[in-house]
Amino acid sequence: MEGRDVSDRNRLDGVLAQASVDQAWEHMEWMSREVPERRSGWPEAQKQADYLTEALAGYGFSAHQDEFVGLVSYPRPGKLVLISPESRTLEAYTFAHSISTPPEGLEGELVYVGAGGEADYEGIDARGKIVLAELSYAPPRPEKTRIATERGAIGLVLINWGDDDNPSIPMGTVKPIWGNPTVDDIHRMPNLPAIGIARVDGVRVRDLIRNGTTVRARIVADADREWRTIRQPHAALGAGRTGDWILIADHLDSWGGGATDNASGNAVTLEVARVLAANRDQLRRDVQVAFWQAHENGIMEGSTWFVDHYWDTITRGLIGYINIDSPGMKYAEKYHATLSPELWTFHREVMEAALGYVTEPEKLAKTGDQSFFGVGVPAISGRSEFPKELLDRWHAAILGPWYQSADDTMEVADRDVLAQDLRISLAYAWELATRPILPYDFRHSARILREAIEGYRAASDGSLQLDAALELAQRLEATAATVYERSTELSNRFQAGDTSQELEAQADWVNERLKLMTRTLTPILSTVVGRYGQDTYGLSALSRWIPSLANISVLKHYDRLTGDHMLWWGKLIRARNWVTDGVAATLDTATELAENWPR
Repeated sequence: MEGRDVSDRNRLDGVLAQASVDQAWEHMEWMSREVPERRSGWPEAQKQADYLTEALAGYGFSAHQDEFVGLVSYPRPGKLVLISPESRTLEAYTFAHSISTPPEGLEGELVYVGAGGEADYEGIDARGKIVLAELSYAPPRPEKTRIATERGAIGLVLINWGDDDNPSIPMGTVKPIWGNPTVDDIHRMPNLPAIGIARVDGVRVRDLIRNGTTVRARIVADADREWRTIRQPHAALGAGRTGDWILIADHLDSWGGGATDNASGNAVTLEVARVLAANRDQLRRDVQVAFWQAHENGIMEGSTWFVDHYWDTITRGLIGYINIDSPGMKYAEKYHATLSPELWTFHREVMEAALGYVTEPEKLAKTGDQSFFGVGVPAISGRSEFPKELLDRWHAAILGPWYQSADDTMEVADRDVLAQDLRISLAYAWELATRPILPYDFRHSARILREAIEGYRAASDGSLQLDAALELAQRLEATAATVYERSTELSNRFQAGDTSQELEAQADWVNERLKLMTRTLTPILSTVVGRYGQDTYGLSALSRWIPSLANISVLKHYDRLTGDHMLWWGKLIRARNWVTDGVAATLDTATELAENWPR
């Protein structure tokens, strides 16, 4: 590993050897046997919460349960009744936070729109019709629902992924609001009945439509929404010496069988926590653990509440968030990680040390309780993934054909894959908790920033004047290289055995400024709404870097002296101003580090 000596490598190997996949597997078996379906707000999820809290306390953590109120949904079975050209009833599940139909359902013509993204509706009139689309993350269900609603559809039916003979009926949610709704966004709650059907049924209907046959059907949906009191496990290991801390977390609620989504994640988190607690005397930073509630039937309500409630503590001291979701899946092979760019170099170092191979880091998407973008906390999420040929056969079922269905049982989990995911998760946590200098490398972030601004400048009509932002980004890119070089030099002093108080004080000074850079840069690169809000789930703009400027090309569609141009310009100029200010603030901090680096 770059910047790490042999003794550090040996120490890491010794810690990794303490992880027990057998103990993790035993946790999974208990969860799958006792509480396979864990819907937040109902007794099974509370039983799971009690189990997790008790385990953490037994490891030596100070453990409790945070209490909050969440808007959750308990979906019930639905159906799609084919009327013509054939008469048949297809079993379905209503998606959480969908609206219900009348008992007899809603009748209309079915139209097939592929993945259900904006471009998929080209040439299709969905007004007054029932939309049939593919289950996928491109875009996610809530975004498919929003788009179908805007297109005038009266209902949405999603075909499960997997092999074409897959009989699993998908569950899930279509709620777009990230976290609990507020008075400002409650109007964005779904106003469309949405159901999921098995792929073995859906492809037959899809093919009829593709062949030019007019298909009429009735969609029957049944779901509710209600506010419920929820208790969320949260534990702390006060082991560090700096006041900073890391967070290891994953969601505890589940649909259907819940084995790999996410009993396996809960089990890995428990085992990582156990090993860290057993070695607490070697940690430089505190460790906190949380198990999110209302991830599935609320959409990230537990992690959003956590960010809002612990805002001050997070802003001051949280240096890294590790989210563990769906590890240990059968047929998965190599580990892949999505991370904040400043952790890409760290990922390569740690993965090589822990697993003996490296897969390239990927852009961290705002899914799976990534509620920390706005506050600016670097994050990691990863799992062993399926080979490409299997994903192609399964129609991009990245979490398996059994995902969020009753078929997600221990039979689709794999002990060896779980061991690999456990090993790398522990390695990430150990390194973040013990490295004297925060392992941030802003060379990647600065390059991405500069390239994104260059792209937006080319796509714009010139009215936003991005030259100043680009010049700042170019300077930041050069300065980030200097900061990284000096970070490495300082790390080497620690590894050479320097234990002086002077060096510790220098490390504190450097780390505070490295943290500050993440707080200003991460929201710009990864959010639309910025520091004090949460972007809606699956928002298309979030696939781009600096997503607040994602619509900049629309300015070219209008004459500058028109109202339409001014409506867009007014929105985008404020986004540009925010970006320029944020890049300038990050550059100021980076320059302070480069020019006043402790010697």
